[in-house]
Amino acid sequence: MPNETLNGIVLRTTDYRESDRILNVLTKERGLVTVSARGCRRPNSRTAAFSSQFCYGEMVTHERDGKLILSAASVLESFYSIRESYEQLISATRIVMLAERVASRDISNDQFFLLVYHGLSFIAYGRNDPRDIELCFIAKLLSIMGYTPILASCVQCGRSVRGQRMIRFSKTHGGSLCDNCTGASHTVSALSLEAFRRMMRLDSRDMGKVVLPDNVRAELDRLLYDYAGFVFEYPIKR
Repeated sequence: MPNETLNGIVLRTTDYRESDRILNVLTKERGLVTVSARGCRRPNSRTAAFSSQFCYGEMVTHERDGKLILSAASVLESFYSIRESYEQLISATRIVMLAERVASRDISNDQFFLLVYHGLSFIAYGRNDPRDIELCFIAKLLSIMGYTPILASCVQCGRSVRGQRMIRFSKTHGGSLCDNCTGASHTVSALSLEAFRRMMRLDSRDMGKVVLPDNVRAELDRLLYDYAGFVFEYPIKR
């Protein structure tokens, strides 16, 4: 098989044998792929720098026995500073874990790829709280994947919920509930729902503009992870 050049972000690594590593990589061209980086853990390996979680770069692969083998790689961005901060590392890890969960194999999605790239970029180099980038990533991911909730009106009867300071949100119904409709829900402030709505509409290149008040961050942390865990069937431990 001929060599194939792919641009990708390493979402997860697994050590294998004495010197190999299995890489799960989100690529711009083919979506999620699994690549064998043979010998990358040996001293002076030419693929060692790329074969680390969060790295973004260009890799040359070839196929053997139905598996992708890493032939060569160049690092375009290591996002090294993520590894130097516990808070950044936690938020970045949650982003790549969720990205791996929802990514499609061998199906490209430019919008999704750029969301992951910009999410890691702002966590690594931005000045705002990494938790805000993390929450914005989840909000935008829900929108990209077709799980945009109904926030301005009741998801059951269509009645407007604007003007209410506190609103009930139902993950099973996919949106807000008015006082007249029933369903499992929890209460969230109108301010937090407005922040949720704005983050979904924000361009991924502008995620660094997100600065959430402490109370809004706390509410959205619970709401977004609860809703994302439900629709993606993947609860991430907090």
